[in-house]
Amino acid sequence: MPPKKKEDDQNLPQKEKALFKQLVKQYENRQLKAALKTANTILKKFPDHGETISMKGLTLGGMDGRKEEAYELVKLGLEKNAKSHVCWHVSGLLHRQDKNYKQAIKCYQNALNIDTENQQIMRDLALLQKTRHRLLELKPSQKQHWIGFAVAQHLNKDYETALKIIDSMEDSMEPPETKWEASEIVLYRSMILFESGNYAAILKLLEDKRDTVLDKLAWWETKAKCFVALNQMEEAQQAYLNLFKENPENRNFLLGYVQTAGFAINSWTEKIPVAHRDGIVKLLTELTTQVPKSHAVERVLLDVSYGDVFVDRLSAFVKLYLRRTIPSLFSALKSLYFDSEKVALMTKLFVSWEASLKNNKFPDEDVVESPSTYLWMLMLKSAHLYRQEQYQGALEAIEQAIEHTPTVEMIYILKGRILKHLGKREEAWAAVDKARLLDTADRYLNNRAAKYHLRNNKVKEAEQTASLFIASHDDTPACNTLVDMQCMWYEIEEGDAFHRMGDVITAMKKWLLVDKHFLDIEEDQFDFHSYCLRKCTLRAYIDLLRFQRRSHGHKFYFRAAVRIVRGYLEIFDALEKGDDLHAKVIGKKKDEANPADETQKASKGKSKGKARVKDSDDEDEEDTEARAAAKAQEYNMHVATEDPLGAADRFVDSLQRFHPGLAETHILASELYLRQKKPLLVLKCLTAGFKIDPTSDALKNVRGRLEEQVKSAELPQALKAAVTSQLLKLAV
Repeated sequence: MPPKKKEDDQNLPQKEKALFKQLVKQYENRQLKAALKTANTILKKFPDHGETISMKGLTLGGMDGRKEEAYELVKLGLEKNAKSHVCWHVSGLLHRQDKNYKQAIKCYQNALNIDTENQQIMRDLALLQKTRHRLLELKPSQKQHWIGFAVAQHLNKDYETALKIIDSMEDSMEPPETKWEASEIVLYRSMILFESGNYAAILKLLEDKRDTVLDKLAWWETKAKCFVALNQMEEAQQAYLNLFKENPENRNFLLGYVQTAGFAINSWTEKIPVAHRDGIVKLLTELTTQVPKSHAVERVLLDVSYGDVFVDRLSAFVKLYLRRTIPSLFSALKSLYFDSEKVALMTKLFVSWEASLKNNKFPDEDVVESPSTYLWMLMLKSAHLYRQEQYQGALEAIEQAIEHTPTVEMIYILKGRILKHLGKREEAWAAVDKARLLDTADRYLNNRAAKYHLRNNKVKEAEQTASLFIASHDDTPACNTLVDMQCMWYEIEEGDAFHRMGDVITAMKKWLLVDKHFLDIEEDQFDFHSYCLRKCTLRAYIDLLRFQRRSHGHKFYFRAAVRIVRGYLEIFDALEKGDDLHAKVIGKKKDEANPADETQKASKGKSKGKARVKDSDDEDEEDTEARAAAKAQEYNMHVATEDPLGAADRFVDSLQRFHPGLAETHILASELYLRQKKPLLVLKCLTAGFKIDPTSDALKNVRGRLEEQVKSAELPQALKAAVTSQLLKLAV
């Protein structure tokens, strides 16, 4: 009997074809163990079937610790059947999982060369490049292909084409299935028209489709913006008034209402011109009669009023908080401390209140107040002095409050903050931990206690405290769960703790986790592409895409990036001196039982214990060990000690892109470029930095070091002269 041809090995009988379809379905439903068993069943009879080998590899790719084996199997599947679009598609999916988008695109394109009209492959490829038009040509009966193509043109700023596509879709397709979908399409059309500058068309569209639009806030807000753009201020003011009545705590609507009344202010915290003060106060006072329950108006009046009017408003505002013992009072007044005139008036008022409330009465009032009002007055006095950086006086006031009533949690939180600024970290932690013990069911107090543990370099105790509110599974260490939760403040504080203890390598690993989170957030948006098009949540989808472009400007990323750049500069300087930073970490583990090492050992011990329980099932034991190893590897971020300056480049680029107005950005960039011996870039950073902060000692230090570097470096004479000339100008 002649041997089977190679092509025959790739054709499965009906029974195995059904199993293969089951395998695909199991993978799509994330039933990975079942999918693996199904694949093995097929491969027992047909060990050379390329598509099954590839699917087995893709299944393993979804399991922790099996990625290397997954790539080997997918590669083997392609070797067995390079003419299969399934094998190429699977290879693309595996590469996409690892964010290797260029290779994924190549695999998808090879798959499409074999099966030119496969819509699933096209949809996957559309997530990485433009194939929306081709999808629409292949399947014009599906609404999401029309919408996807319209969104692509919109993002490409081809507004006219985007609108024509929506028109064609509405003419050729059946009406929307739900009222919500019809409403969203109208509002999305208005979004495109607004960005194209056709404001009059938007107003007509919104009036014609008034009954169709369900999101009335979006309807009014769009109209208000169009009225402003068309300089129709009376109509705009009425629109913002309607919006504010619907949401009386939205300060943006309130700001729009005031701006359209003819007052040119950009925010409530800026210094209001004297000529505008009385007019704005009068306007907002009248508004309180139309929206009497708005807390936002009462608070904004404190920002815009001055003199006796401010004192009267402040008195009414603060008394309500004191009588009701509302803790947010201390943060509600925060923005007022930027104005020295208001601080002086507040000091005078609070001093008179404190003296009078000792007798449980406000000045010029006969009503007897509760003793808790005096307690809150003492806390307000302490917070008032704290805001003015009079920490010793603030501490004395808070001690009075503790003596009055020692069982209020917020007293100890405020005391901890004051002690932190006095440099008494141990006492600060003790105060905050006492607040936690007064109410062990309060997550906020627990988080504050964990943070102060870290600030006192007690990493292990911080993890134990944080774990009280973490529901961990399979004996997972609390630190791993915090990483899964993307708890960035904890990782930044933990990194700071390790850095203070001299362990810069472990500190860097903690800070780099924040960078990992932002990359994960970017990767996670792939799950929303097809969903948003299918559900027609188009405005939210566009906002998501635009947020992603600016996500690295977030305050947590900024804090982490600054620390990462400083860490890499420190590593570079240490290596230049011949210091072995890894040896320092190892020495610390031996001598001081580094908390990071203890956590890792505990994780490994628990994983091994888990495996011993499952000795009867070898496969489960292997899975458990592989999962534990994969998690340890995932959380063990790589610190580029082989090229610290090159690794710092990416973070400096982000800082320069999103925070060019901060002197800190230019200080770090100049420090990096100075070490890279790029004098022109250092000079550029110095010039930008001195424009922001002409008195910065850090910039002056870099300027002096650059001058010395240029003198001693072998550079063209013309370059030396140019740099020296600019440095002389900066020295003036």
